Amino acid sequence: MTHRSSRVLAAIGIVALALTATTACTTGAGSPKPSASVSQATTSASPSRNPDSGQEPVKGAAESFSAWLAASRVPDVDTACAGLAPQLVQRMIAELNANAGVSVSTCEEMIAATAQLYKAAGQDASVDIAVQHETATDATLFVTYGASGDCGTVVMHRPGTAWIITEQSQECAR
Repeated sequence: MTHRSSRVLAAIGIVALALTATTACTTGAGSPKPSASVSQATTSASPSRNPDSGQEPVKGAAESFSAWLAASRVPDVDTACAGLAPQLVQRMIAELNANAGVSVSTCEEMIAATAQLYKAAGQDASVDIAVQHETATDATLFVTYGASGDCGTVVMHRPGTAWIITEQSQECAR
């Protein structure tokens, strides 16, 4: 794989998220590294069913991130775009256009393009997710991608029943 391809995959990898390439997962002195596939550093809010609404249980942040990642790889552009904050989408589009040799202008085009890049590179969506912090409305996850070793912090917010990946999400330090 070329250096440019690695850069593109990393750019979209951490949530399609952290947006610039990393060549290895290195953490700074203050960044905890996960020790298990899905571990919890703090007590997390557990999914609960609203008995009056009949709705499905609200997913936790790690489960929601995994579902978002799967949707972004299919790609299910509507679902994947719905899980991203508008500011993050703008940042991701700018990074993808600057580093990948492609030109996209919408979230849907970005998700479709990144899904094609992952398929071309043969990378699956396996990740290790460590919950660093989770409340009913906010969460911070540490994500490490199995295929590349790229990693980052995924910051999520739940304004209603669905988690949104925010622009505070960042890749690991190089």
